[in-house]
Amino acid sequence: MKKSIYKIKDSVDLFLSDNLLLTAYFINSRRRKNFRINEEMIHLLEQIDGKRDVNQICDIMLNQYSVSKESVNAAISMLLQNKIITEICDLSGIIDDLDYQRFTRQINYFSEFLGSEEDGVKAQKKIMQSHVGVFGCGAVGGNIAIQLAMAGVREFTIFDMDSVEESDVSRHMYYSRLTVGNTKTDALMEQLLEIDKRIIVHKINSSMKPSDNIEPIIEKLDFVINTLDEPYIGYTASKISRVCIKHMIPHFIAGGFDAHLASTGEIIIPYITPCVECYASYFKESLKNWKPKKHPVVKRDLEIGGLAPMTLFSSSFAVIEILKYIAGLIDVKESYKVRGELLFSDLKITYLNVAKNPECPVCGRKNND
Repeated sequence: MKKSIYKIKDSVDLFLSDNLLLTAYFINSRRRKNFRINEEMIHLLEQIDGKRDVNQICDIMLNQYSVSKESVNAAISMLLQNKIITEICDLSGIIDDLDYQRFTRQINYFSEFLGSEEDGVKAQKKIMQSHVGVFGCGAVGGNIAIQLAMAGVREFTIFDMDSVEESDVSRHMYYSRLTVGNTKTDALMEQLLEIDKRIIVHKINSSMKPSDNIEPIIEKLDFVINTLDEPYIGYTASKISRVCIKHMIPHFIAGGFDAHLASTGEIIIPYITPCVECYASYFKESLKNWKPKKHPVVKRDLEIGGLAPMTLFSSSFAVIEILKYIAGLIDVKESYKVRGELLFSDLKITYLNVAKNPECPVCGRKNND
């Protein structure tokens, strides 16, 4: 710590009461920590200004307040351990200054969960180096791609066959009257490049048929998102997930459309979280006594409703989970979310009771040996 320079973290507010009780409020995570301190600790905090190195601080504390170097180092170690201060480092070798300024608030947010500003910058770099595949560029898939581009993802493969229609105005963030009639991949690519001209976009204007070999597409990706609901989401999710698990690629099966309006979707980490087949087994068991009735509306795809905020909820929830994983903010073995449903009336999320099936034909024990 001889030449280290520290500052109080930008995301931490410190409050001192008259009885020398210090409260650290962590803005990003809403946590509070209380500490009993003395006058010397107050003076030490005043010296940690992001300019003085530890040696300089030790000299000031010894000469002005008779506090030993060992006591200063112990206090600094405590502040570091409790993530109240962070070391100022040369970050130019991790990302360039332009990117640092562009993503500074996001880096600040990451830093609180990871411990230091340097860790936050490294997390940002992971996002920037990710190649994300988006199958289905409708309202949910398009909104996910846009938010990931805003977060710093620099390479996308986008897959869809549809075109932009007038009715997309109520749900699609990339909608424009100028793009009506254009393919959704073209319209989405245009929006992504508006966010960042350095983004690389690979477009695939196609549907997904049973005979299609999607493995060459997926094996190049770092993360996969599926919102492709044609021919139906269960089929595309199963087809995509099996390939992802084969190549150990994390993926997200999104909700937010048709019968899954305002569903959170689920993140799938191969051999850690429940996979698509685990979910299929869950639904098969939970719905075994349910018998569907013929619906009076024939073309339901034209009649099923939706709201832009509900679509945005599903896409934003997905992006939070995806960024938490890519940036390494959580322990995915402990903190992953299964599928949930947001209820419109009271805005409560009800999560399904889905567990990883140890006998799953795709991700079970036998397949992980």
